[in-house]
Amino acid sequence: MQPIDQQTECRFTYATRRAYPAARYVDTIEDPRDDPLAGAWPRWFARTFDVWWETGLVALVVGIILCRTSPVFLRWLETPFGWKVFGLVCIPAGLLLDAAVQALAGNTPGKAMLGLRVMQADGRRLSFGEHIGRNLCVWFSGMGFCLPVVGLFAMAWQGLRLRKGAPASYDGRYYAVRASPVGWARKTVFGLLFATLFVVVVALDAVDRQDSREMANILAAPRYGWINQETGRIVNIAPQWRYEAQVDDDGMVQYLFTHHSGRAVVMLASEDNGDAALRKYTRGLRDRLNDRYVLEGGYVDDFRGRPSWAGAGEGRDGAVQVQLRVVQVRGKAWRLMVMQSPPAAYTEDLVQELAEELWYTVAPPL
Repeated sequence: MQPIDQQTECRFTYATRRAYPAARYVDTIEDPRDDPLAGAWPRWFARTFDVWWETGLVALVVGIILCRTSPVFLRWLETPFGWKVFGLVCIPAGLLLDAAVQALAGNTPGKAMLGLRVMQADGRRLSFGEHIGRNLCVWFSGMGFCLPVVGLFAMAWQGLRLRKGAPASYDGRYYAVRASPVGWARKTVFGLLFATLFVVVVALDAVDRQDSREMANILAAPRYGWINQETGRIVNIAPQWRYEAQVDDDGMVQYLFTHHSGRAVVMLASEDNGDAALRKYTRGLRDRLNDRYVLEGGYVDDFRGRPSWAGAGEGRDGAVQVQLRVVQVRGKAWRLMVMQSPPAAYTEDLVQELAEELWYTVAPPL
C-alpha cells in the first residue's frame, strides 16, 4: 500500500457521475431553514383548524366526565353563558393538547396539511415545554384569550406584523414558522375539513343559543297547576318539569313528569289491588319490572298514616338510579317511581319537591 502522501486523489468524473448518479447528492443535506417563512393567512387557517378540533375534543371528554359526576357543573351550564365560558376555559387545555401532539408527532394536522412547521430559529425542533410556553404566549398575545373583540384585535395585530416582515410577538428571535410547498390535493382536503369544522362550530353555537333561550324561559315561567284526575286534588308544579299522560300495555294511566334536562323522570300511577296484601302486590310488581330494573331489598313502613312499601335500585343497563314507593289508599295501590341519571344530586331537590306535591294529591297528611 502506498504512503498516504503518494496516493492518487479520488475525483468524481463526468462518467462516474453518470454511472453513480446518487453520488451527486452525497453532500446535499436539507436544511429546514431553507423553506420560506409562512404567511399570515396560512398560519391563521392552520391554527384556527387545530384550536377548533383540539378544544372540541377536550370539551367533549371533560364535559362527559363532569356531566356524570358534578351537579355543580350541570347547574352552571344552566346559566346564560355557561357553555360559552366552559368553551373558553377549555381552550388553554386544548393548547396543551396541541403542544403534546407537536412534541410527540412532530406536527399538528392543520399545520401538516398546509406544509407549515414550527421550529427554533436555528432549525431545531421544539421540546414539549417550549411548545407549551409558545402556545400560552399565542393564547395571550396572538388570540387575546379568545375573548370577543379583544381576540380579533390581537389576531389583526399579529397578522400586520407578519405582513410587514416582522416575526409574531410570540415568536420573536427564538422561533419561526416555515412553509414547505404543498399540492392542491392537500389544500383541497384541508379546505373541506375546515369548512366541515366551521359548520359544526356554527351549529353548536346555534344550539347553545336556543338552549339558553329555552332555559331563560323556563326559569322565568310561573309554576303551573296540575290536577290528579282520580282524586280531584290540585297542586302547583315547578316549570322545570314537562308533563304528559301515557297509557301502558295493561291500559293503566301513567302520569309522567320529565325534567327539562331529561336527567330525571317521575312517574305516578295507580292500580286496583282489592284486598291483596301489600307484600304480595309489591312482589308481583317487582316481577313485572324485573326486565328493566333491578330492585334489591325493600321494606314496609307507614307513610302518611297508610301502609307502604319502598325500595331502590337501578336500571338494567346501570344508566339510571331508581326509587320506588307503593302506598295503599282505599283499595288502590299508588306507586311513585323516580328515575334519575347520575349525578342524582343535580335533580334531587326538585325530585323531592315534586314527590311531595304528587303524594299530596294521593295521600294528604292525616
